[in-house]
Amino acid sequence: MKNSWVRTAFIAAVLVFTLVFVYPTVGWLCLSEQTREAKLKQWKEEDSVYQAPNFFRDTWKGIKRWAQFDRSKVVNLGLDLQGGVYVVLGFELTPELKEQKFTEDYVQEMILQRIRRRINEFGTKEPVIQKMGTNQIQIQLPGERDVDAARALIMKTAYLTFHIVSGSDETIKAFDAIRKHPDFKDRFTPFLKSPDPRQGYFRVPIEHIGRIKEVVEQVNKTEGLLPEGKILALSQPPNPWDEQEYLIYLMNKQPLISGEGLRLAVARPDDQHPGKYQILFEFNAESAIKFGEATEANINKPMAIVVDGVVCSAPVIRDKITRNGQITGNFSGQQANDLAIALNSGSLPVPVKEEYTGVVSASLGADSIRQGTYSAVFGVLIVLIFMAFYYRIGGIVANIALILNGFILLAAFAYFGITLTLPGIAGFVLTMGMAVDANVLIFERVREEVRNGKSLISAIDLGYERATTTIMDSNITTLIAALVLLQFGTGPVQGFGVALAIGILTSVFTALIVSKAIFDAMLSKKWLKKLVMMNLIRPDTKLPFLEWRRPAFLFSGVLILVGMVAFFGRGPSNNLGIDFAGGTSLIVKLDTEAKVDIASVRKQLETNNFRNAIVQEYGEGDAAVDVNQFAIRTSDIQEASGDAAASGEGVIETRIRTALAPLTGGPEKVILKNVAVVGPAIGKQLRIDAVKAVLYAFLFQILYLWFRYNLVWGVAGIIAVLHDSIIALGALALLGRHIDMTVIAAILTLIGYSINDTVVVYDRIREDLKLYAGRGLTFGQVMNMALNQTLSRTILTAFCTLLTVIMLLFFGGSVLRDFAICLTVGITIGTYSSIFVASALAYVWQNWRKRNQNVGPGRTPSRRPKKEGNAKSAEATA
Repeated sequence: MKNSWVRTAFIAAVLVFTLVFVYPTVGWLCLSEQTREAKLKQWKEEDSVYQAPNFFRDTWKGIKRWAQFDRSKVVNLGLDLQGGVYVVLGFELTPELKEQKFTEDYVQEMILQRIRRRINEFGTKEPVIQKMGTNQIQIQLPGERDVDAARALIMKTAYLTFHIVSGSDETIKAFDAIRKHPDFKDRFTPFLKSPDPRQGYFRVPIEHIGRIKEVVEQVNKTEGLLPEGKILALSQPPNPWDEQEYLIYLMNKQPLISGEGLRLAVARPDDQHPGKYQILFEFNAESAIKFGEATEANINKPMAIVVDGVVCSAPVIRDKITRNGQITGNFSGQQANDLAIALNSGSLPVPVKEEYTGVVSASLGADSIRQGTYSAVFGVLIVLIFMAFYYRIGGIVANIALILNGFILLAAFAYFGITLTLPGIAGFVLTMGMAVDANVLIFERVREEVRNGKSLISAIDLGYERATTTIMDSNITTLIAALVLLQFGTGPVQGFGVALAIGILTSVFTALIVSKAIFDAMLSKKWLKKLVMMNLIRPDTKLPFLEWRRPAFLFSGVLILVGMVAFFGRGPSNNLGIDFAGGTSLIVKLDTEAKVDIASVRKQLETNNFRNAIVQEYGEGDAAVDVNQFAIRTSDIQEASGDAAASGEGVIETRIRTALAPLTGGPEKVILKNVAVVGPAIGKQLRIDAVKAVLYAFLFQILYLWFRYNLVWGVAGIIAVLHDSIIALGALALLGRHIDMTVIAAILTLIGYSINDTVVVYDRIREDLKLYAGRGLTFGQVMNMALNQTLSRTILTAFCTLLTVIMLLFFGGSVLRDFAICLTVGITIGTYSSIFVASALAYVWQNWRKRNQNVGPGRTPSRRPKKEGNAKSAEATA
């Protein structure tokens, strides 16, 4: 209880932080849609009137805004959890494009990148932008309701220009003038970072980009503030793997030349710098003359390449450039290709046309979100009741810590501006499970100390002390995976990593600091005389787990074989859902007076073998969602065949009409307003990034386990994780389910859970090897003892985690069913594998190494392992 005042102050600070950031989120979610829109309109009007900074006025304004549920402090929801704007764009190849031999596929990619760049500027979180057919792009902007603003941004014609960038001296003078201007004092330079020596441009941290954009627009309109003929411009958003900063440029307002004469830009390997790429481009004859004169007059000066007012790159002019030129730099292949596409998208006249614009509901569906929320809350309540019933007073203390953990995690989501999607919720579920695990570990350790005759105060202190090592090891191993996913993953994978990393920190804080503070307070007040707990596993249990390893290996092999036969037998097209394989997108109107709810539509589709179809309510134009109108995406591919082809209608269209006919009274009342093939929402690069992130996570986990235990145990632990994931995927294949983002969220959750479970077992084995060294016990006996000692904790943790997941499985609705199936199978198998795969493999490998070490000249290894030496020798090789 030393330094208890420091601990108390720290806990109080965290509670204040939690209140400050949870209050707006909870309050905002309780408001009606009309009230939210009214508040947003009011705040926009208030913020449009600029006032000079004033600490007291600004602080009071912030407090008032907070009390009114400040939207900027509310947790952002992804498209799967809320609705948004839905836009479909079409295009046609112009004669100029055909003459230059551009294909529809390339132009489609060019438009897609242009739109993605603009959406980044719009500030939308987690948008869905995907190819649709061969000449369309589909866009969904979560949380947006301003159709006109989205339409204006997306439909704007791209424009490419080249500008000379000012040197550092001129830039510093200009920034100093901005700082001294009364309208911009304390609004600009305090939010800039000094230039990076490698690039020489001032930097803007990503958290300040909104206010800097506003100042840049105002500065550019203020006469006489900047040097004559100069403007400010910002770079495009940083890549996820780069420093999260924008660059700000002072450059000539008059461009050297526009991109109208640019014929073609392509990315090619840079022979002068192996492993790097360059961009080769070509102008027409007229533009080549102008560009040659301009570049010759500005050799050794940086030239900004600007598309839609955003600086894509600012290479230095090394020589006169006429008809053909090159842009070199530290470009990877992907970066060079993106810049080439940006150049082409800003120079080529590719008119796009708006084909559909409207508002859609959440892709998970309001019904599924409601069912999932209720079932998850109910599952957590059952866990809380069970903990209180099983551990009595200790369980109540643990429940307080668990509830606080959930609120702190929610507050952290709001503070860091994290977009909460299903993968994020998966991370949330995993951290709650790990928080339960930490409390179970502590209480089981306290039980052992009480059983060994310690006083209650000593038992609690020793229980926390000895459980801390295990809790830290298991959480650090999972934290490594989270940080790697955060660093190397993109999109939903990165979102999961963020949620998991924050959740690990909050669960460790509540389990080791908050709950211990509560116990210390109860002991100091003498409110706690004894700690009564139920007992699931008898303390003298001696199950011979390692003797069952061969049947267990056979069982695992059969499960993997059957699952993989089913998985590969189905083929990629049947295994992958619409998120990864693409499919068909439809706008459907049900011509009936009765209101048809989204759950009925989804049920009819599932009954007619449209598995994992994404159904959203849809509204035309600026209107809210229309009654009985739905946007449907299914992984089935549109094609024509048989009678349907003869009538000019595709098979998907016919099946959709047949499936939904019972809701309208006949297939003729199922009106298909738009049908098109769509590409995958999860692009190829994101899939590659996800796989790389997981592989890196495995590598760093092996290194940590090698450092904490040994290489053998680390590899065995990762094999167990792969074992669990493969069996879970095989189970989905056997059940005829698809892999989509909900399944990826479940697999990532499973990876974290499985390694956490294994490390807990490893930690006890290592402890017992030291404790029983020199007592005549073999390595196998010590390992069996450790497995029996952790058996109660293993079963209790799995049981508590499964309670929530099973609630989702049975009551969470069809949309979350694959997620729940994957987790149910994975957690069950993960519990089994920590004993019969990870530990058993470590044992077998250890024995194999030992036998080979005992083989000398003229000797052959025994077919069956001899008895190991004492635990001391086992520890030395462990």
